[in-house]
Amino acid sequence: MDMMTIAEELARQSEQIKSLSDRMGNLEKLTESVNKLAISLERLTAKQSATEKQVENLADDVESIKDKPAKRWEMVIAAVISALVGAGIALLIK
Repeated sequence: MDMMTIAEELARQSEQIKSLSDRMGNLEKLTESVNKLAISLERLTAKQSATEKQVENLADDVESIKDKPAKRWEMVIAAVISALVGAGIALLIK
């Protein structure tokens, strides 16, 4: 091998090393982005879980609020029926 061939081979290898270094830098950036995405996804999942629990609690509260008027109406109907039965019994006794 003469000096010219060695110099050409050295230049080619230097260029390959530079190219590989650039590609490795890009892969490091990509890996860092994927890690950040995974952390963000984990946080989002935790927040979604907390939100689901809050929605379930709100749904239970809304259901209990919806049941209150029905229970009151049932109490009113029971009172009216009791009053009518009492009045009927009172009329029969007189």
